[in-house]
Amino acid sequence: MKNAVLDWFGPDFGKLNPLLQKLHTQGARLNDEVDIHFGYGVVGWISRRMVRKLGAPTRAGKVPFSVEIHHSSKALIWSRTFAYTHTVTSEFHPVKTYRQGGYWVESTGPIKIQLGVSTEGGNWQWLQRSVSLFRLPIPTIFWPKVSAGKAVVNGLYQFEVKISLPVLGFIFGYSGTLNEDGEKVIG
Repeated sequence: MKNAVLDWFGPDFGKLNPLLQKLHTQGARLNDEVDIHFGYGVVGWISRRMVRKLGAPTRAGKVPFSVEIHHSSKALIWSRTFAYTHTVTSEFHPVKTYRQGGYWVESTGPIKIQLGVSTEGGNWQWLQRSVSLFRLPIPTIFWPKVSAGKAVVNGLYQFEVKISLPVLGFIFGYSGTLNEDGEKVIG
């Protein structure tokens, strides 16, 4: 079966850590706990309303977490489940290729984010390029800033996601070190 990640990276796929290569050829379910953070005061109130609409928990602190990662010939799919009940699914569709300066378009509900990729140190760091809501481009000055990536440290997968808004600052984030549960996800 064709794999969108392998096709997009081409020969540069080898720049990724071998465990990230395995994750993106076989798919997997990773789990453990993540630490959820929100902004403070009014920002916290706004961010809790936003994440509720995406299906994520609205309480800060450590929660059980799992992510199923699988691929098709046309997409990379992440289904993140927080606290066993809140699932947020994103589809990532490739545009062009890594060597052509391509990017991925992440779709989560009505939000679409164009993301480039850095493979520095064998890790996978998303590099935000643009954002749209309900297919309408958001002007750069109003973009939410998304910082997200995955790395392998001591044989474990580390994830971190942070979202900030202009003027308001940090609104939401989560991070954790995850283990593969051994179940291969067919995709």
